[in-house]
Parts: sequence; C-alpha cells; structure tokens
Amino acid sequence: MLFKRILMAAVAMMAATLLAPLAGAQSKPVLIFACDDVSEACKTWRSQWQPLFAGSPAYKMIDFRTVTAPTAQALLKQAAWPADLRWVLDTFLMSQAGQWQEYETPRFFLLQDGAITASTGGNNGWRDFMWPTLLDVTNTKP
Repeated sequence: MLFKRILMAAVAMMAATLLAPLAGAQSKPVLIFACDDVSEACKTWRSQWQPLFAGSPAYKMIDFRTVTAPTAQALLKQAAWPADLRWVLDTFLMSQAGQWQEYETPRFFLLQDGAITASTGGNNGWRDFMWPTLLDVTNTKP
C-alpha cells in the first residue's frame, strides 16, 4: 500500500513537472481548501473567513479549489479528491504533517508552478500563515 502511494505520487509529480512549462510563467497560483461537512472549524472558516477572502483582491488573482468530504477521515481517501488534485493528497500523506494521526481541518494547500509551496491546517493556520502568504504571493493587501 505504501509503495503504491509512493509510486502514484512520483508519477503525479513527474506529470506536474512536465506540464508546468506548458502552463507558462503566467499561470495563477492555486489555493486548495480541503474541509469536511461536520467540523466546527470548517463551518467557522466558511462563515467568517471565506466571505472576507472572496471579497479580497488576492482572491481575484488565484484559482480557488475546494475539496469536501463527509468527515475529516474521508478527506484522506483519494475518492474525495478530484483526479487532477490527487497528487496533492499523496504528497501530503508522505510528508511529516501527513504522518500525524489526526487530520486537522480545514487544510489549505498553495500550489505554484505545479508544486505545493505552502500548506497549513486550522483557522489559526489560515490567519497566521496562509492568508499572509497569499497576500505576499499576489502582492495585495486585505
């Protein structure tokens, strides 16, 4: 099982590397918001942070993708992820953060030029890390 995940992640990373030049330097950063339907933290982000983010100049400069599952554990299964983003899950699961037993939601991944350049979990992670990172990447203010 682990070998299969490693192999799939390697293939996905190779594909992303090969496709990155096709996208060119003009491709927008991609923010992935991964959340479940029952988490109070996800509900908080959707009701409080998402409207502020959607109204910001940074939002207009990125592609925003959402991955939703019934539970946090279901987010760890490839079936919950769109086919073109499953490599993100595989890469995360092989990382140190992905090895932890609990999957903190919401989880955010920033993709640039076909690679994960930032990842964090929780509303504090959004406020203290991902939001400032997005402002830097887009050279915008809230």
